[in-house]
Amino acid sequence: MAFRLVSSGGDVTNPAVLSIRASGVIWPGSLVEFSRTGGAGAAAGSSSSTTTNIFGIALDYLQGASDVDVKVIPFAQGQIWEADCANSASTAQIGLRHALTALAASKARILHNTATDLGAGNAHTAVFLAIALSSGTSGSGKLLGIFRTQQAPVNTSATTFA
Repeated sequence: MAFRLVSSGGDVTNPAVLSIRASGVIWPGSLVEFSRTGGAGAAAGSSSSTTTNIFGIALDYLQGASDVDVKVIPFAQGQIWEADCANSASTAQIGLRHALTALAASKARILHNTATDLGAGNAHTAVFLAIALSSGTSGSGKLLGIFRTQQAPVNTSATTFA
């Protein structure tokens, strides 16, 4: 799985899940973004996903269909995510902003983790802020962090979503 929710303000057993219209190929555990193509709803994230169009992480598999519902955990304040990385994770990557990379073997986009912060001109594609190693040692290939989204956060304690 490319991304896994590990903390959501103390509740990871019952996160908010939305069914949204999507098209294309979306893999479970992969980032979902709002599609800029008219009427498509949501689509799989890519290496050009930005902080203004990322939405959440998919729970379902969707292939080639359009206007099909896919279950998504929307990004919300207080969430911490575990990210599969293209490179070995190290303490030099903590506190840095990272973008997605090309397709992994699982077909889901994974984190392109490097020891260089994607700031200045690339900050819009740096969708993930690493805050810790996933395990106690470097080289695990997983980082913990938060998604940098400029969408309005979802109120996960609400009973309806407008």
